[in-house]
Amino acid sequence: MSADNTETPLVEEQTQLPQRYVRQKTDPAWGHCTQQLENGKTILVCLYCPKVIKGGGINRLKSHLAGDPGQIVRCKNVPAEVQRLMGANIDEVRKKRKVNEGSQGTSTSPTEESSTPHEVSNSNANLSRVGISNTKGKNVGGLTDFFMPRTTPGSQPTIKSVLQSKEGLEKCDIAIAKWMIDASVPFNAVNSGYYQPMIDAICSMGSGYKGPNMQRVRGFLLNNLVDDVKKLVESYRAIWKHTGCTIMADGWTDRCRRSLINFLVYCPKGTIFLKSVDASQHSKTAELLYKLFRDVVLFVGAENVVHIVTDNAANYVAAGKLLEAEFSKLYWSPCAAHCVNLMLQDIGKFEDVSETVSQASKITKYIYNHCFALFLMRDHTGGREIIRPAPTRFATNFIALQSILAPKDALRAMVTSKKWTSSTYAKDVKAKRFVDQVLDSGFWDKCVEIVKLTKPLIRFLRLLDSEDKPSMSSLYQAFFSN
Repeated sequence: MSADNTETPLVEEQTQLPQRYVRQKTDPAWGHCTQQLENGKTILVCLYCPKVIKGGGINRLKSHLAGDPGQIVRCKNVPAEVQRLMGANIDEVRKKRKVNEGSQGTSTSPTEESSTPHEVSNSNANLSRVGISNTKGKNVGGLTDFFMPRTTPGSQPTIKSVLQSKEGLEKCDIAIAKWMIDASVPFNAVNSGYYQPMIDAICSMGSGYKGPNMQRVRGFLLNNLVDDVKKLVESYRAIWKHTGCTIMADGWTDRCRRSLINFLVYCPKGTIFLKSVDASQHSKTAELLYKLFRDVVLFVGAENVVHIVTDNAANYVAAGKLLEAEFSKLYWSPCAAHCVNLMLQDIGKFEDVSETVSQASKITKYIYNHCFALFLMRDHTGGREIIRPAPTRFATNFIALQSILAPKDALRAMVTSKKWTSSTYAKDVKAKRFVDQVLDSGFWDKCVEIVKLTKPLIRFLRLLDSEDKPSMSSLYQAFFSN
C-alpha cells in the first residue's frame, strides 16, 4: 500500500471532527463540569456542587462558577482561583463584544468573507490536533487536548501543582504557625468557623495584599463588625414577636474574681448574647437582680418574653417572683443544670462519698506525680488516662470515680506485677500506702455504689448541657426511651 493511501484516513479523520468537540476544548469552563444526557438532551453538572445546567450552555455554567450577579445562583463551593478565572474570562468576552459592536460596518477582506464556518472549524480542529496556536496567539487546543483537565476528579496533576502541594503548602503552613506562635494565638483558634473563609478571602486577593494594621482593626473594622452584630440582633426581633423568647441569666466568676452576669435570649432561630453586667461592687440582692432583669425584659419587649431562666439561689428565686408579679405573661423557672449540680453537691457532702472521692484523688495524684507509676499505668490500661477529681467541680468528681473504676483490674494488676514489686519505688512509704489504697476492696465497693447512684444524674446533666440540639426534646426522648 502506498504512503498516500496510509495518510489519507488520518487527514479525513481530522477534518471530520465535529465542531462541538473543538468548542468544548476552547472554553476553560468545560474543565469544571461533567456532561450527561437527560431525555436526549445534554445537561451540564457543576463539579463543585450538585447544580444542574439545563439551558444556556457553557456560558450559563461559567456565570454560575464566577458568581455573576443577576445571571444564576453562584456556586458556594467553587475554589477562589477558579472563580477568579471564570470572572476574568467573562469580562474578557464582554470587552471583545463591545469592541466588535463598535467596529461594525468596517470592510472585511474577500478572503475572510469567502471562508465558511465549516472551513474555519475544520482548520481549528487540525491546528488543535498538532498543538498549533491560532493567529491571535491563543492556543486553540494543543497538547492539552490529549489529557484530562486538571480540575476534574481523577485528573493528572501537573508538575507545578505537585511541587506547590508539597513545598508551597508547607511554606504557607509554617508562615501561619509562626504568626500564631508569635502572637500567642491559641491553637484551637483554627477550629473557628471564620478561619478558612479568612484564608480563602486572602487567596482571592492574590499576591501583594497587605493586611490591615492595628488602628484599622481596632477602629473602623471593629465598629463595622459591632454594627453587623446589632443588625443581627435586630433581625431576631421579628422572630421574638412571632414565637416568643426566653431570657437566660448566667452568673459566674472570672479569673480576676469579678462577679459577672451574662444575659442571653433564646428563640427557635438561635441564642444571642445581649450583654454582661459586672456586679462585683454590689450585693446580689433580690431587688438588684430584679432591676437588672427588668431592664433586659423591657429591651427585648415585655410582650415577647414568655420565660426567664436563672440559678436556683434564693435571691434569684425572689427576683423571679417579682418579675412574674409585674409581667403577667412571663413565668420564671430555675436552671435544670444548676439544680442537678446542687444535687450532686449535696451527695458529695456525705461522709462515705467524700472519703471515697478523697481516696480516688490520692491514687491519681500519686500516679501522675511519679513517672514510673504513670508509665506502668498507661502500659496496663493501653494508654487510657484517668480523670483527676477537682475540689470545686461537683460533677467532675463523680465522673472521675467512673474513670478510675473502669481500669480497676488493670490498676490492681499493675501494683502486683513483677515490674512494680522489683522496682525501687515499691520500697517507698508513699508507694506502700498507694498500693494499699489500690488493693482496698472496700474502696472499690463504695465506688461501684456511688457510680450507680450518680450515673443517671451525670447522663441527665450531659443532655442538659448539649449545644448540638435543644435540651428539652432530648430529655423527653430519654424519658420515653427508658
